[in-house]
Amino acid sequence: MSSSSSNRSHHRGSPPAHCVCEEPIILQTAKTIDHPMRRFLGCINYYRGSKCKTFYWVDPELPSVYYKQEVFKLLQKVNLHQTKMNADKCRMREMEREFDFQKSTLEKQVLALQMELKESKANVGFYRKLVVIMCVIVVSMFVFKL
Repeated sequence: MSSSSSNRSHHRGSPPAHCVCEEPIILQTAKTIDHPMRRFLGCINYYRGSKCKTFYWVDPELPSVYYKQEVFKLLQKVNLHQTKMNADKCRMREMEREFDFQKSTLEKQVLALQMELKESKANVGFYRKLVVIMCVIVVSMFVFKL
C-alpha cells in the first residue's frame, strides 16, 4: 500500500493521510522532465530535503518521451512568463513608491505655496491700507494748504 522513492507506481486502495514520518500527505505536482506536471500525493516535506520520500501517483504517466518533453517545454515557458510577471510587479511597486514620494513632495510644496500666498495677500492688504492712508494725508495737505 505504501510506496517509497524506489516504488513509484500507482497505489492500490486509498493512500494513508500521514506518511511514515507522521507528516500529512498532500497533493503535489512533479515538475521534472521525466514527470512534468504529473500530480502525486506525497509527504509535505518531500521537496524540503526530508529523507521521507513517501508518495503515490495520482495521474498516469504520459504515453511517450515526446509528450513529456513538450509538456516540460510548456512548463518552462510558463515559469519564464511568471518570472517576467514577478519582475514587472516589482517594477510597478517601485514606480508606485516613486509616485507616492513625488506626490507627497508636491503636496508639501503646494502647502508651502498656499501659505506664502496667504502671507502675500496679507501684505497686499497692509500696503493697500498704507497707500489709502497716505493718499488721505496728501489730499488733506492739499486741501488745508490751499
